[in-house]
Amino acid sequence: MRSAPSLRARRVRLGRGSGSGASVRSVLTVDGLAVHVARKDVRTIRLRVRPPEGRIEVSAPFFVADREIEDLVRSKRAWLAEKQREVEQSVMARAERADAAEIRAWRAAVEAAAPVFVAKWERIMGVRAGRLAYRNMRSRWGSCQPATGRICLNVRLALYPPECLEYVVVHELAHLIVAGHGREFHRIMDRFLPDWRTVAAKLR
Repeated sequence: MRSAPSLRARRVRLGRGSGSGASVRSVLTVDGLAVHVARKDVRTIRLRVRPPEGRIEVSAPFFVADREIEDLVRSKRAWLAEKQREVEQSVMARAERADAAEIRAWRAAVEAAAPVFVAKWERIMGVRAGRLAYRNMRSRWGSCQPATGRICLNVRLALYPPECLEYVVVHELAHLIVAGHGREFHRIMDRFLPDWRTVAAKLR
């Protein structure tokens, strides 16, 4: 990623929340890099690169000055560049660049494999799914409507190992037993798919 040198950072305020969990958001331009800053009720500064576009984000306490954030970003330039390269080469970045033909191919692959997994786990878990739907989604791997049993699966799962699709199927079927993601839901996942956390980590 190219960056133009600058002598100082520029800040553009985006907005202010309200209430005890409020945050102040702004964008700092540090030596040509856009850094999205969220000041909130935290104790330390956190710097990360967010997929799929490689956006640089900082969470910082309210009392931290811009200069401290700028210095941190400058000191981590090599690390940030490496992380952005990793993001650019990631599966999700590839998905963002996909054309219509690729997306159709993913959908066909997931449509072929998912019903097999659903039938298998319906018998094991003692549940019954409703209609299966397939979408190209950025923010979630699947969804379930417990009232109707409708399950929607992300076609981007075709880019991952088969156990990832199977995990998402089990996850969504588990919502036919427990709607939320609390302790009972985790107990159900542990019971039916003991290594689910390991598989879920592949989708992060």
